[in-house]
Amino acid sequence: MNNLFVIFLIFVTLASSTPIRRQDTLSGFKPCKGNFPNEFTTYIYTPNPIIIGQETTVHIAGKATVTIENGALFKVIGFYENKQIFHYDINFCEAIVEPSGFKCPVKDNFDFTTKFSPDSDSSDPKNTIEENDIKIIVTNPDGKDLLCMEGSIKFSYP
Repeated sequence: MNNLFVIFLIFVTLASSTPIRRQDTLSGFKPCKGNFPNEFTTYIYTPNPIIIGQETTVHIAGKATVTIENGALFKVIGFYENKQIFHYDINFCEAIVEPSGFKCPVKDNFDFTTKFSPDSDSSDPKNTIEENDIKIIVTNPDGKDLLCMEGSIKFSYP
């Protein structure tokens, strides 16, 4: 009788439990195809969607098996309907590492949080949300691509 009761409790526990959904630490981004020595383990931005003209906070963490040197670029390339619509080359150390209280070079595990405000433009749409495909690449000054990931980001235009 005790064995039946234990089996019943195990069955009820398993049948009524629901798995906890794992949070996507890369906000839907995936590593690019190819060989890149370093990796992002976290890429989270708030608010989501990004509101044009308002401050956005970005949290980036990862593993640098190859040192990210001073002068490295954080390249953000945006696409809409498979056409490139923007390309920004951002100084990785100045815009991401230093605001987090660290200095370049970056090696081993890293974890940075920074803020930026995407500028609005008179040609921007009004009262709409657009989703753009994005490719992010971190490139050392010698031209070697160290990290790459792709995904999509929604932008809200007030």
